[in-house]
Amino acid sequence: PGTNVNVISHPPQQQQQHHVHYSYQQQPAGRTVLYPYVQSVSVMEPQAATYVVQAPNVLSTADVQQQQHYVVVQHTLDGQVILAPTASSTTINPNSNAFSYLSTTSSVFQQPHIELGTDSSRKSSQKGRGANIKSADNKQSSKLRGEKNSTGRKQPALLPEGADSPTSLLEEYKRTSKSREWTVRNQVKGHVVEFCQDQNGSRFLQSQLDADNTHVEGPLILQEILENMSAVKNDVFGNYVLQKILDRGNEEMRSKLWFALKGEVMELSLQMYSCRVVQKAVEKLSDENLFDLIEEFRGNVLQLIEDQNGNHVCQKLIEALSKRSKSSMSHDNMDAYSRSIDFIIGDVIANLSRLSCHPYGCRVLQRILEHCVRPQANMVLDEISKVKVVLLGDQYGNYVIQHVLQYGRTQDREGILKLVLEPENGILKLSRQKFASNVVEKLLKYGNSEQRRKLLVEMLKEVKDEETDGQKSYVVLLMVRDPYANYVVQTLLDVAPDGDERQKLLSILNANAEKLRSYTFAKHIVTKLFD
Repeated sequence: PGTNVNVISHPPQQQQQHHVHYSYQQQPAGRTVLYPYVQSVSVMEPQAATYVVQAPNVLSTADVQQQQHYVVVQHTLDGQVILAPTASSTTINPNSNAFSYLSTTSSVFQQPHIELGTDSSRKSSQKGRGANIKSADNKQSSKLRGEKNSTGRKQPALLPEGADSPTSLLEEYKRTSKSREWTVRNQVKGHVVEFCQDQNGSRFLQSQLDADNTHVEGPLILQEILENMSAVKNDVFGNYVLQKILDRGNEEMRSKLWFALKGEVMELSLQMYSCRVVQKAVEKLSDENLFDLIEEFRGNVLQLIEDQNGNHVCQKLIEALSKRSKSSMSHDNMDAYSRSIDFIIGDVIANLSRLSCHPYGCRVLQRILEHCVRPQANMVLDEISKVKVVLLGDQYGNYVIQHVLQYGRTQDREGILKLVLEPENGILKLSRQKFASNVVEKLLKYGNSEQRRKLLVEMLKEVKDEETDGQKSYVVLLMVRDPYANYVVQTLLDVAPDGDERQKLLSILNANAEKLRSYTFAKHIVTKLFD
């Protein structure tokens, strides 16, 4: 209900942290009343509770054991107000920009609202009950910078009154970047992580890495990121900075970054943004570090493949290692690259039917057929041939069969052609199916002349037309009227070999052109005939 604001304890890296969500409701006179979703929050000494709210007048209904005052310690640039509890409810020293906020009991609607302003009005508040929110020195809270709240958004830092906002440098960059020159060394040092988490700041750091021919800016950027890697590696903007370090940095920088990620590769591969960092690492790391990276996936291949993010990492592994293997001048290195992904190929073969019919698994199989060295690809092709009947009409498996036709061996195409021509299947039946029709099209496109001729002969056979009370017709005339099979005929017109069979095909279509115009899908064929 309502818009969430968050109550978080600091510093989370030292003691237990508790999160409580509040929804707020606008009240008369511009006040906002907070309702806790749970009735208690435990904040351990010596931590301070920090309230980040959207409105300047707040009455909290959080149950408390003692009267609790909150003072505004910062107005952020985006219009937020940051509150922190004072050390004592009787010692408040607000200035013109700092107002105190009083918490009331949960029956706030039955009680008069406490007016904001004088100390005497604050002291008249009744004591609450239930929750244990302990006060802490406000100065300690003001040292906290850049924590994240329970929604994952970055929490503005608490600063002493009068201090600059942590975003002030970033805002200054946005205002002046076109009128003055900025560098990490002279202006941004100490604020790199903050810049990483902002779209404009991230782009600035990437541009500095692109232009860092002397490798001065890059090491400074990397040093600060390594000190707070958790805030950057899966950040929507920060991940691009890490990718750029891998892409443009020297070998020393890549190695330092790799060692910071080492041991977490599987976890990172399953996350939306950090999986992109892993993919770039696969492309750019040295052989030694890359082999270490690959080993972290051993025993987790299925989980990796079937994950919406992880499958992209697996595809990149297959592509990159196969490319290195094929381009290597050394036979030993060639074998080392291909052997490093043998366990991936083995797990795929052991679960081929399952993965072929999986929305992500079918992609991995396609990359294997496209990129792997011939011995590995042949092992996969042999296993596919055993289950091709199942895959032919599957919504994902048909893509695997299409890749077999494009990247497989002649014998693989012959096996699929035989399957298509079998009486229990037949070219008409399969071409009328949404997914199998794609396979028939690819068979025409990638088959040799003899294979295409066999398909054409099958389409020229006479059959009974059920729409005309069993009158004789041709398979091809039934196909052109079908929403899927008509595409097979269109492909056939493009690739059919010259000869008597092609001439017969054109003769049949031309003789029935006027009749075909009355069918929605056959119109495409007629148009193609007279182009």
